[in-house]
This record gives sequence, C-alpha cells and structure tokens, in this order.
Amino acid sequence: MGFFPPGTYDLFLTHAWRYTDEWQGLVALLDEYLPGKWRNWSLPWHDTSIDRFSDEGRVQLEKLLRGHITQASGVILLPETMERAEGRLWLEKQLALATQYKKPVIGVLPQIGVPFPNQLVVHVSAIVPRDASVIIATLDRLLQEKGRAS
Repeated sequence: MGFFPPGTYDLFLTHAWRYTDEWQGLVALLDEYLPGKWRNWSLPWHDTSIDRFSDEGRVQLEKLLRGHITQASGVILLPETMERAEGRLWLEKQLALATQYKKPVIGVLPQIGVPFPNQLVVHVSAIVPRDASVIIATLDRLLQEKGRAS
C-alpha cells in the first residue's frame, strides 16, 4: 500500500506566487473534510534558486506547473487569485494548462459574498460555495461525466 490511501483526491488550487488567506482557508477546509485523503498539487515544490523573474526561471517554473496540473484530478479556481497582477499572470497559465489537459475546473464563490467574476465563468465547469463537501461532490460528478464521455 502506498503512502496515500485508495480514493485520494489529487487537487490543484489556483494561487498567485504567495498563498493568500483564502487559499490557506480552503486548504484547511479540505484537510478537515478529507484528512490524509487529498494531495495538494499546488504546493511550490521547486528549487528556490530558480529566478522567477528571468526568462529561464519562468520556463522552469512553467514546466513544474505543467507537471503539477497534469497530476491533478481537478483544478479548484479561487477567484481571489485575480486580485494581484502576479496572480492574474499565473492564473492565466494555470487555466490554460487545465484546458490543455482537459481537467475539470471548479470555481469557488468568493469569501466576501460577491458573485463569481464574469471573466472567469468561461473557464469553469461548475461554480460552488466554499464548502469542501460540495466541492468534492461536484468533482466526483464531473469526473464521472468525463469518464462516460471518453
């Protein structure tokens, strides 16, 4: 048996370079709902000596990002990622890779009670409240639908 039990969820949560309170809050919700049964592919497992401001460094980081998203079963889109210019840059890359690899993207409603941003609606398969049980049930449904379509 591997380190993670069968039925473990592989998720990528959108984020800017630095993690936000919203990102950390969702990680805590998922940890509570799925203790030891989910892998967070949005963790920065990269060599900190990579210069993210150089062309070569960005290429290396994008390669790592590609690897993370290919391993994920689904992408959880936190709209707060758009609030920083740096977040928008990385979010565009994350969503493009999710589309390229046909990953379901689940939009999570903003914490502050405003509607999901219109400019992000076109990228999501579903929009759900910030509730781990609903997020996972939606992911299960989307993956099942994807499996039937294959």
